[in-house]
Amino acid sequence: MEFPKEEVGKRIRHLRKSQGFTADDLAKKAGVSQSMISQIERGQVSPSLETLWKMSHCLKVPVFTFFEAENQQDVTVTRKSELVDLERIRPNAIYQVLSPNHGKQICLFKLILAPGDVSDNPLVFHSGEECGVVLTGSIQVEVDGKFYDLDEGDSIYFDSNLPHRFVNTSDDTSIAIWAMTDPI
Repeated sequence: MEFPKEEVGKRIRHLRKSQGFTADDLAKKAGVSQSMISQIERGQVSPSLETLWKMSHCLKVPVFTFFEAENQQDVTVTRKSELVDLERIRPNAIYQVLSPNHGKQICLFKLILAPGDVSDNPLVFHSGEECGVVLTGSIQVEVDGKFYDLDEGDSIYFDSNLPHRFVNTSDDTSIAIWAMTDPI
């Protein structure tokens, strides 16, 4: 399922306004122009990964929030056919949101990492906590300058405020199930 840039823009606008920010406020905090924020919110441009991460940090929400359908139900079932692949969030990675967390405290997703050197990927950080388990392959998780090599069946937990990134260290695609809290 592809998520239209118009929907992403609407969510960003809603979050910005609900937190009392003007487009200019968000632009200054994210280090982009006010016209860029306006174009993103109207669905005229697709923001880069870097811009999405900056905006999510400014708005204090996980970047996945921009791609979730609004849903305030007590029980949410996500069918395989409804999964949204968030490609290009990071090179060599696909994120599949398994349980939308709009208004909830936990986001569950599948992390699919293609093999390849992504050591130039920026480290990211955001509020909350993360934990994950490797289903297939091997993943190296860098957290605050330390490296943790995880193989099939291994798991990790860390504070998301610490700069972190994921690297597939195997020759094949690696898959992990990840949970991330959103205390905001």
